[in-house]
Amino acid sequence: MNQSAEALVERLQRHDIKYMENPQPDGSHYVAVELAGSSGTLYNVVMVFGADGTEFRIRIFQLGKVPTERQRPMLRVLNELNETYAWLRFYLDSDGDVAAALDAVITPGSAARVCWEMLRRAFSVLDEAQKKIDAVLA
Repeated sequence: MNQSAEALVERLQRHDIKYMENPQPDGSHYVAVELAGSSGTLYNVVMVFGADGTEFRIRIFQLGKVPTERQRPMLRVLNELNETYAWLRFYLDSDGDVAAALDAVITPGSAARVCWEMLRRAFSVLDEAQKKIDAVLA
């Protein structure tokens, strides 16, 4: 198993967070969780570990489906969110869904601490960002 992914999985287990994992033949590793924000919104979070254990990516999908006529106002809101929050980036994918991303450089020795902190940082802004995203979709 990827040492960095293993370190985060142990942290998730200690906090009784249910997860799914998918090790890849090339040594990379996927860990997925579904977590509720403070508003009760469920967020689908995928964490990807590079094969050498030094790359960590968080992807949060399905923050909102944007109809074509609302894409321009949504892009303005996403740009404002990206200016406000340094670590988490919001974007509109090719299917018109709002998603968020966060990337970090890690080592197997720092993985548990850094990945946990990055997950916490993402969740520290998601509820407020979700309100702004939902306002455009209303």
